[in-house]
Amino acid sequence: MAPAPSPSGPRPAALALVRLAILTAVLGFGAVVWYLQRQPGWAPSAVDRDTLSYVSLAVWVLAGGGVLLVRSLQRRQADPGRARPLLVAGWALGEVTALWGGVYYLLTGDPQRYFTGLIFLALVFLMFPVPGRR
Repeated sequence: MAPAPSPSGPRPAALALVRLAILTAVLGFGAVVWYLQRQPGWAPSAVDRDTLSYVSLAVWVLAGGGVLLVRSLQRRQADPGRARPLLVAGWALGEVTALWGGVYYLLTGDPQRYFTGLIFLALVFLMFPVPGRR
């Protein structure tokens, strides 16, 4: 039988590890895209940049709204332990924005959205710090 989950939520060390994994994945993906684009004969995909721009806008609006919603839910929690799982949700919204920027970079060769996604991820990390590590 599995032990019952702790009422205080995930431990700060586990949350720090999750956050590090998210950052490593985003930076690793960007490094792979950068490496692939430096290969001889690489050319941007024949994709419609207008469509990708609309998708980017949708990702940014949904992630931004989601971060505000998660932040609001987190502040309403009376028990800090119950608010901890919301940290991961907030970080995931930052991650999806940065990863979408990486996909845009991969398809078009334009790194601007990847870098703005990294900035958004950093801001999300500041908004949702690991408890006990301020």
